[in-house]
Amino acid sequence: MSEIAVNFAELQQASDDLQAAAQKIQGELDDLEGKIQKLVSTWEGEAVAAYQEAQKSWDEEAARMQETAAKMGMAVGAANESFQAGEKKNAGRFGG
Repeated sequence: MSEIAVNFAELQQASDDLQAAAQKIQGELDDLEGKIQKLVSTWEGEAVAAYQEAQKSWDEEAARMQETAAKMGMAVGAANESFQAGEKKNAGRFGG
C-alpha cells in the first residue's frame, strides 16, 4: 500500500509564499511601468509606436506570469484544505 505524508504547515507556507510572489510581481511591474512612462513620454514618432507594441506583448506575458503564480498559490491552498479535511475524516473513523 502506498503512503502519503503531508505537512500542513509547509503546504500553507507554500501557498502563502506563492500568493505573496504574485503580489510582489504585480507591484514590481507597476513600479517599472511608472519609471518607463517617464522616459517614453519624451519619445516621438516610430519609437513610441514600436515601444507600445513591445510593451503590449510584455504586459500580456507578465500578466500571465502573475496569474500563474496566484493560481498556483490558490491550488496549493486548496490541496492543503483537502488534505486536512481527509485527515479529520480519517481521525473521526477512530473516534478522534
